[in-house]
Amino acid sequence: MTIAAVIDTISNDTALNSPISHDTIARTAWATIAEPGDPNVGALIARYGADTALTALFGRGADTPAGQDGTIAQLRSTILPRYSVDRVVDTIRRTVAGGYELLTPAHPNWPTSVDGLGAAAPFALWMRGDASILSVPSVALTGTRFATRHGRHVCVDLASGLLVHGWAIASTAARGIDTAALMTAQAFTGRNLVVLPTGLDTAFPVENGELVDEAATRGVVVSEIPPGSEPSAWRFQRGTQLLAALASKTVIVEAGYESGALSTAVTALELGRPCGAVPGRASSAANAGCTRLIRDYGASLIGTSSDIVYL
Repeated sequence: MTIAAVIDTISNDTALNSPISHDTIARTAWATIAEPGDPNVGALIARYGADTALTALFGRGADTPAGQDGTIAQLRSTILPRYSVDRVVDTIRRTVAGGYELLTPAHPNWPTSVDGLGAAAPFALWMRGDASILSVPSVALTGTRFATRHGRHVCVDLASGLLVHGWAIASTAARGIDTAALMTAQAFTGRNLVVLPTGLDTAFPVENGELVDEAATRGVVVSEIPPGSEPSAWRFQRGTQLLAALASKTVIVEAGYESGALSTAVTALELGRPCGAVPGRASSAANAGCTRLIRDYGASLIGTSSDIVYL
């Protein structure tokens, strides 16, 4: 149950002919056993390195600082039972077979913007498409899955204006506002940055699979979830946080008072990134969340794409 066992297995696989560093294998292993953004695991990796921390988790090196770390002892009883050499190997095989690029902080294409998440930063990132877009100026346009016609119209107007100014459009692939942002960028042959709450081999929602595939041809699709993994409630929420960390600016186009999209704005504000929200009609509950962000959190009021450019 070691990294050596993974290396021995993949070294005999002719389809995996590129060398993979110990750090990359260790980060892949952590991603298969820990939930994304786990600050305890993130702190251990930052303190000891992914390889050393994983070795300590296996119970080796008991006399080392990592082996004596109390957090390691706690994790042995919670996440170590999830570890499987076969699962790590399968993740690497899926990565190669899917043509995905696996990024770690040592990779030249690693987006340093996510480092602002601190101990909750991704262990690794899987991506399809143009990795350079992860580091270009982008605006996250996101919001409710239950978008009104007015909300979709506003999103299209904002996205098209931003594309004219050369901004990349970041979003998830969720229904509603995010789908409107995704479709607008593609209609204007603009650049998309799409964050998925699943592995790259599982488009979610299913009906947006073609949109995601198209985004990968002219933009980039990214996930911190290993290929072959399914979505969960936490992974959806975590995806919105990753979106805020990747984007230069965040704008909530339409969201109810308790909408999950608000977590994207809160993360952006916590990271010190520019954040705005589109106010709605006073009598409408559809944008109560945007009003809340402006009133209680200090988000900027957005009416036009120019407001976002100068945000």
